[in-house]
Amino acid sequence: MLNQLLSIGWSGLNAANAWINVTGNNIANVETEGYSRQYVDQRDAISLTAKPGALGMGVTAQQVLRYFDAFLESSYVDQYATSSRWNEHDKIMMSLENLFNEANREGVSSAMDNFFKAWQDLALRPDDTATRESLLSYADNLSDMVRATMEGIEKIQRQMDVSIKDSVKRVNEIAEELAELNRQITQNTVKGVSNPNNLLDMRDQLVRELASLVDVEVHESEAGEWKVQLTTGQPLVQGINTWELQVMGPQAEYRPQLPPSTGNAYTGGINFDGSDEYEYTVEIVAGGDVVTGTTNPAGQPQFRVSLDGGKTWLRDADGNEIHYSITDFDGDGTTDQVLVKDLKISFSSNQNFNVGDKFDIVPKDGLYWIEPTRGPENITPQMYLDGTDNSDRVTGGKLAACYTIRDDNCGRYIDELDAAMTSLIWEVNRIHSQGTGTSLLNFVQGQQRVDAIDQPLGSWQALLPYSYRLQEGNANFNIFDRTTGQYVDAGMLDFDFSQSGVQNFDPATHTLEDVAQAINNGLVDQNGALLVFTDASGTPVNPLKAAVLDNRLVIEVHSEFSLAMGTDTSGLFAALGLNAFFTGDDAASLAVNSDLHTNTDLIASHQVNGQQQSNVGDPVTAANIGKLQDKDVTIYTFWKTTKDQTLGEYYASTVATVGADRRLSKTNAEYNTALSDNLLERVTGVTGVNLDEEMANLIKFQHAYTAAAKLITTADEMLQTLLGLKQ
Repeated sequence: MLNQLLSIGWSGLNAANAWINVTGNNIANVETEGYSRQYVDQRDAISLTAKPGALGMGVTAQQVLRYFDAFLESSYVDQYATSSRWNEHDKIMMSLENLFNEANREGVSSAMDNFFKAWQDLALRPDDTATRESLLSYADNLSDMVRATMEGIEKIQRQMDVSIKDSVKRVNEIAEELAELNRQITQNTVKGVSNPNNLLDMRDQLVRELASLVDVEVHESEAGEWKVQLTTGQPLVQGINTWELQVMGPQAEYRPQLPPSTGNAYTGGINFDGSDEYEYTVEIVAGGDVVTGTTNPAGQPQFRVSLDGGKTWLRDADGNEIHYSITDFDGDGTTDQVLVKDLKISFSSNQNFNVGDKFDIVPKDGLYWIEPTRGPENITPQMYLDGTDNSDRVTGGKLAACYTIRDDNCGRYIDELDAAMTSLIWEVNRIHSQGTGTSLLNFVQGQQRVDAIDQPLGSWQALLPYSYRLQEGNANFNIFDRTTGQYVDAGMLDFDFSQSGVQNFDPATHTLEDVAQAINNGLVDQNGALLVFTDASGTPVNPLKAAVLDNRLVIEVHSEFSLAMGTDTSGLFAALGLNAFFTGDDAASLAVNSDLHTNTDLIASHQVNGQQQSNVGDPVTAANIGKLQDKDVTIYTFWKTTKDQTLGEYYASTVATVGADRRLSKTNAEYNTALSDNLLERVTGVTGVNLDEEMANLIKFQHAYTAAAKLITTADEMLQTLLGLKQ
């Protein structure tokens, strides 16, 4: 009986001592990040059955555990990934917004206004050299401002690439560290006896850091196997095994329709040149074999393209879904390249295209989960054109923010800036190319390359940026005597002398070589009759000689004549960059034609009128370009077409879009941070150390220790009394 009492006292001393040690450890780690408050798993010892009944044997300090709520921690990790994404997103959006902020400085909008006003000034003083120089200065300033904005966006994209690589490297390092911690935890865990609480805390902290980089979730089986995986299901750590993420360069993949819709399966692949922020989904919509040796699209296989995984498909300026024909003009088995947005796409085989076959193109550095037996799996964050995330990809953490900024935000801003500047170049060149300056032309070189000179200029296979702007029509040339400056005659092109009348340019049929040949065949009048020009000796000559050099159209004027460009209803002059004011075809390549800097007299301020006069006092060309400031124009991207805005209004709407995106990121950051902080507070309420509570516990367990000691003292006194009975 007395031994039992001593044992109870001894167990009480041990339990109180354990509590005091744990409480002291809690107090010592009150400021330790990631430390979870610990407690003693204290249990009632076994009982002995005897009179007067079951008698307890004291207490057992079974093991030291930590206060931890798996549900709260999981909820916090999930929310932390989201808040980390939006906080990072908002931080970067501040820099992007500053690129478009014109509140305290001049930017693209004011530069564009000054450019059009300079044309209006030229219309008032068309023969003033200083006014022409001023126009070029404002035009250069506009191109500089646009390029500076583009360079700022591209710089942020490059910064995102660096952040992405650093983040992926850290994700892989954390995975290795977690696997090592799992090994140590397994070695140091004795179920029901000992728990490596410090290692468990370290593991939880690493999971939180991982969640700040990418959205993850933790699973622990009943057997105790611990796993952390992406929210899309791909594991990163399972026990002591790890999988890594990797940044990989541009990729293309064929996804066949099985079984094939007709005949045999396609055995080739897809090729592409160029880069873009969007992923391209290519789907065959008309199958069969390519008919080689022709550019006629009738009956050829066709494909369509989506930039958001097949949710929407690219459309032309009229809103019609674009179906690209697949051709093989030279019959080499590899199809002709097709210009699709920023990529040149072709196929390695020209046979067995099947409706429903799909090809995925990732023309950028993407994020991939590496599985050795199955190959890389694309998990690059992707935002659809409707603003929603692709839930089958990474959607949280810093990686999601960096990819979304790099591809979606920067991609949209670049595309909209490109659309505005592409339209500016076209509208200005469309007018300027039909005008004339105070000096006539003796040589004209096209500023736009046509990569495929044997393909119809209106086809996507021509690889001409402005091919979709061309239409059926004709172009007129005014010929003057170079010595006297007197008007000689004017003529147009005939694209088929074998037929009566004038055969106009057809963008669906005629190539750059055909244009050059039509010029070399000679100019015709409105009835199709060949115009005869003679030199000083009376010998018939062709005043114009055309050639294709470096994939550009070049027109040389006979030494006895000069040229003034005339009316062009087809858009050929502007599309090929003949007599152009601007060179380039997008925001990054926008520049003033260098010939105009060499000779400002070539700036077209007027045009040849109906009386065949080139009157500098009638500056209709300069006036019409100046009116573009207030004219609604067509501005086209592949997912929307705007026809009811001026260039200035369109750019202002782009700036407003950037501002709206910043407000959205700020709102999301504040909202998700509030949710994250609330969950962290609840988690801390479970795991955090409260000094007041620990001090109270310390006093409580100190008294328990004293009481247990008193119990032993009492048992000792009882034993002494019992032994004294023998005396």
